[in-house]
Amino acid sequence: MPPPEGWRVLRLGDAVELAVPPDAAEVDLPPVDSVFGVLRGEGYEVVYDYGRYGEDLADLRDLPGYTRRERQVQARTATDIAVAGAGDPWRRVRVLRVDNDRDQLTVRVSCVDDRTCALADTLFDLVRFTK
Repeated sequence: MPPPEGWRVLRLGDAVELAVPPDAAEVDLPPVDSVFGVLRGEGYEVVYDYGRYGEDLADLRDLPGYTRRERQVQARTATDIAVAGAGDPWRRVRVLRVDNDRDQLTVRVSCVDDRTCALADTLFDLVRFTK
């Protein structure tokens, strides 16, 4: 599936491509031990992390509104979690985790409302592993 009109593709290292909305502006942060980045757009924030160690998804289990489901990302089984955000400004949070050999990709989409967070499905569907 090609990205929606205007979306751009980011290359995360040499192994992953991620498509993001046209208004997603990169925040300049240094990576620690992985390919890491933060992008912000109107009503949302995308945080990605690709490397050996990712966010511990078990920490999300006790948050309000927790749901977990599996989804396919290029024939890989991924975990898709949704939780209620803490507000100010994020009211909804979606997290995708998918393994690629020894590395993990975690993509967190935080949004001001459910309508805005619908972009998470498109973003998650457009993850591509290049190796």
